Amino acid sequence: MNKLVADDLSLLAYQRIKKMILENRLEPGKKIVQEKLAAELGISRTPLRTALQMLEAEYLVKSIPRRGMVVREFSNREIAEVYDCRIALECTAVRLFAEQATKEQIDELKQLFKPFVEKVAGSINTKAYQKADSKFHDALIKYCGNGFLHQLFNQGNLLIWINRIGLIRPPEETLPEHLAIVDALEEGAVEKAESLAKIHLEKSKHLILNLIADEER
Repeated sequence: MNKLVADDLSLLAYQRIKKMILENRLEPGKKIVQEKLAAELGISRTPLRTALQMLEAEYLVKSIPRRGMVVREFSNREIAEVYDCRIALECTAVRLFAEQATKEQIDELKQLFKPFVEKVAGSINTKAYQKADSKFHDALIKYCGNGFLHQLFNQGNLLIWINRIGLIRPPEETLPEHLAIVDALEEGAVEKAESLAKIHLEKSKHLILNLIADEER
């Protein structure tokens, strides 16, 4: 096979498999049957192996002895570590965003949670809320005005991992926190917005640390 063609196929396979992981069509902990996946993608095993090596380098899949390649699952310790990275990057992004937020950007954030504001407790569609939650936090990074920070967030696959982890706390608990962050951004209250974002994320991390403590007892 021509090397250029093989490289192109590997990159295409990498992109498609990554999308399958993001969309949960390849579930955490699931073994990747390479023959089946190669046939599904219409490629040979060689570019598939290269694609899987690329994904392994990004901590999205991992090789387990005597089992083969599997989609990566997250331990509670790893989730806590993801939150450490998220807090560092996202709180910085919120501060930068608050310094320069436009009315259009703030209105966009408000619209994300508008469908849930008047819902009674327990009636919020979790799947729809998680999608809004993901868009909200991604927008905080995207609109911060720091391209390098946004790139770090994306290259580290933090958004993918956050989506895979899912909601740590119920929508009824986090919705007021999201709205308070939006209000602080609208006020131009830089320190308040950053502080609220940190408290919001650290509450979720604290729950994970409690689970770790329970596991170690």
